[in-house]
Amino acid sequence: MNNSATTRRISKIAIEYNGNDKGTAECVYSNNLLSTTPEEQFAEMKFIAERNPNVKKWALTGYISPPKEVGDSLTNEELKELALKSLKDVGLTENNQVVLDVHNSTKQKHIHFIVNRIDVYGKCTVKSANIGKRFGESVRNVCKEMNLKTDVEIGKEKKQQMLKVLQNCLKVSRNFDDLVDYMRRCGYRVTLSQNVKEGMSGMRIVRLKDINDQTQRQYHPGYKLSEITSKLKIKDIKEILNRNAENHQSAIFSQSNPPTNEIKHPEKSALKEIENAVKELLKPSYAPAADDELLRKRKRRR
Repeated sequence: MNNSATTRRISKIAIEYNGNDKGTAECVYSNNLLSTTPEEQFAEMKFIAERNPNVKKWALTGYISPPKEVGDSLTNEELKELALKSLKDVGLTENNQVVLDVHNSTKQKHIHFIVNRIDVYGKCTVKSANIGKRFGESVRNVCKEMNLKTDVEIGKEKKQQMLKVLQNCLKVSRNFDDLVDYMRRCGYRVTLSQNVKEGMSGMRIVRLKDINDQTQRQYHPGYKLSEITSKLKIKDIKEILNRNAENHQSAIFSQSNPPTNEIKHPEKSALKEIENAVKELLKPSYAPAADDELLRKRKRRR
């Protein structure tokens, strides 16, 4: 599952964003907060954060976004459970302030969180070191506990399927335009990159149904060719396309100029039939009898 966790200083805008989502956000959990409006919740969090002035980036913010095929089957309660267990693994306690909001405005349901790293006693319970990596590992562990596919497992399956489709499309493509078109028909978008020196120098592949045009975040979905496989490089693809193009041209030439031994000449066939007929006419119509042979021998003696 895609996920993110970052320590930073926030304003009430962050809480407003998480709690709005174009009017579709649903708050599924909050802790140690008395108010319900973003402005008042921010004031409460900031008041607690000031109990530890040494921590400047007092908020932990992020999200967990399951792939659509998984997220559609998850209830809000299950998303909440996934988020809380993952956050507890990186330091969340019952004494921390936290807000969880489920977003539904995009085609992939996901959950956002804001955690005050400073607990009500002024202790920083969520360490910032490698927080993104640690949170990702935590999410994967909780997914296994809940019998959900992890982001690594899902990514591996997607890459294997992408490679299979790419290899099949390469069998019938003669240039990059063909390849992009065939991949699109199979449900994938191929984005090519190029430079002056090498021409086509790379590609990124993403499933069309994984493209989220509704999100405001700028990111590059899908995978680079080097992330999909180490056995097929862009230079290999160029060679395959060139070879396919050459074979196609050879096939066209062969059809328009077939080999001599495959060409049928009606006039030669007719002459051959005449020759065979003449030979048949010149053959004797009977076999010589023994008496005739004896008569010829007597004539020679005379």
